[in-house]
Amino acid sequence: MDNNKLHEMFVLRDDLIHPVISGNKWRKLKFVVDRVRNEKLKGIISYGGAFSNHIMAVACASKIFGFEGVINVRGDELSPFSNDVLRYCSQQGARLQFLSRSEYDISKNFYGLDNTGEYLIIPEGGACYEGFLGALEIVNNVSNYDIIALAQGTTTTSLGVLLAAPPCSEVWVFPVLKNFNSIFEMEKLAHKFGRSVNFGDRKKQLKVFDQYHFGGYAKNQSEVRSRLNKQYSGLNLPLDPIYNGKAFLGMIEELVKITTRKKVLFIHTGGLWINA
Repeated sequence: MDNNKLHEMFVLRDDLIHPVISGNKWRKLKFVVDRVRNEKLKGIISYGGAFSNHIMAVACASKIFGFEGVINVRGDELSPFSNDVLRYCSQQGARLQFLSRSEYDISKNFYGLDNTGEYLIIPEGGACYEGFLGALEIVNNVSNYDIIALAQGTTTTSLGVLLAAPPCSEVWVFPVLKNFNSIFEMEKLAHKFGRSVNFGDRKKQLKVFDQYHFGGYAKNQSEVRSRLNKQYSGLNLPLDPIYNGKAFLGMIEELVKITTRKKVLFIHTGGLWINA
């Protein structure tokens, strides 16, 4: 093979920020923690599913920084002992409240102070303005990459990366949700944060690859692990099967189709604990 045609790949190891509050979870909580401390609030109220690494990050951060963590979990049939994620959150001292799916869907996007004025409510996945500000910092010092690639969940991280990326870089996003309208959701979030014009200017840099969800969120994890182990075990790059593993497999598959040499940055957004 002609080495001049090989792509050059780098990995931003945001997963190494912290063992639990890793990657984009820390990025999205950084300014939330600052606000809670500066305004002397009692704590955070947030939302997440039973396997969410966001709720683990909230529970862990609450314990570390000494404020209360209240987590509304999707599924009123669950308990703090239903799985390791919920058990961990409970052990960190978080107060778990289990909502019916309909109640959860109504409230999961709430944002702002609660009616007591003592708790900051942040939406599912940390998709709030403070989280967006943290996401803007991910590629602050990044330059000279043809492609920046990452997994996409609620779009907070991918929107921040797109708006902060160098104008010369394409931003490749790999949604982990099935039938997810990435551009619509990113536009909606940009409007919410007052960045519609910025998004319109940068949208031409965005490429969405929505065929690598492997059946949907948290689906077919064994298949993802098997492919990663079979094809990329020698890289010594730990990848979870819910977010980063799917994005990495999709990125490689798409890069193989490109014959011109590219310099690529893959952003590892963390979440490895749930792969244990």
